[in-house]
Amino acid sequence: MKKLLLLICSMGFLVSSYPTVAQQKNQGNLVQLSQNKVKNKKPLSGTKIIINPGHGGEETGAVGATGYFAKDANLQVSKLLAEELRQNGAIVVMTRDDDRYLSLGDRQAIIKQEEPTIAITIHYTLAADGEDAEKVQGIRAFWYHPQSQGLAVFIHNSLTRKLGRASGGVFWNNLALTRPDISPSVVLELGFFSNPQEFEWITNTQEQRKLATVLAQSITEWLQKTQKSQ
Repeated sequence: MKKLLLLICSMGFLVSSYPTVAQQKNQGNLVQLSQNKVKNKKPLSGTKIIINPGHGGEETGAVGATGYFAKDANLQVSKLLAEELRQNGAIVVMTRDDDRYLSLGDRQAIIKQEEPTIAITIHYTLAADGEDAEKVQGIRAFWYHPQSQGLAVFIHNSLTRKLGRASGGVFWNNLALTRPDISPSVVLELGFFSNPQEFEWITNTQEQRKLATVLAQSITEWLQKTQKSQ
């Protein structure tokens, strides 16, 4: 009798030790949910990026042959870039999202207050007096603090290579928007209004979208590369 009771108790223990079909299914769902979260996590989730469209309001910046203002190109590309970065999960803060004037001090204050992972200023430019407008061209990047140099070089090289654009160079420069030191801060000059060939793609909506897409890819790649090395 004792042996029979012992056998029954042992069998009951074995049965209770194994999960039921419902439990197994629930555990499987939890594992799948966890895997899906990892799989669906966006590359820039939780990353704050400031985009600073240059000029605005009465400050037009460069003016093209058609009367098109650099302030408008800056804003349009910045909006497209913000859209691309948000799709990658980034928290994007724009210093301006409409046609209004902001002082350099105001822009610096926003960067300081927001404490972003990186800050990108979008600009276009003109050939200097005495320079050949048809020859001066290319994408240029500016940095000041050492923490910003790698970002400036990476974006410049990526844009010129992937878009097939000329290089205007990467420069150390003590500019108002390269000066913030709370995060890597770079100024990009994405083309010359004074160059007829560049002005064509600067004002082309498809080229603006392509530029924003490649710029977002470049920023994402640099951030992922930097995070892995930390």
